Amino acid sequence: MNARPKTISEDAVKNAVLIYLCNNGWRPTDIKTITEHGVDLVVRNQRYGRYFCIEAKGESAKIVVSQSSGREVRFLQSLGQLLTRINPDNGYYYGLAYPSSYRELVLRRLQFPSLFKRLKIHLFFVDAHRRVEHLTWKDLPAEN
Repeated sequence: MNARPKTISEDAVKNAVLIYLCNNGWRPTDIKTITEHGVDLVVRNQRYGRYFCIEAKGESAKIVVSQSSGREVRFLQSLGQLLTRINPDNGYYYGLAYPSSYRELVLRRLQFPSLFKRLKIHLFFVDAHRRVEHLTWKDLPAEN
């Protein structure tokens, strides 16, 4: 009997990314719950005062007809939410955080590393063991 893979919730994604960032010199200044409006996670670097604003998404806990379609919708939603909050002149870093099941979709859809460099957008992928993969514009596929 095949067991359904355990889904990674938005809270689990946020918590894993928060632990990762705290282990790398960042401290939380604001953490939103799933029902609150605004960027999901804001952290500040302890040494040089720079902020990181991160929008997170998890897998759907509901049984859906197509997990891949659900991921696509949540990916586009998170991208729109983050883009409407970006001010490239304020010096903040921005991030999008997802379960690792989103990785292929995200890397396929985001083919503009120069834009990610300018807007200071980072990507975080969280696996089932809560390990975090952190990608910057340098790690995205080259523009065509």
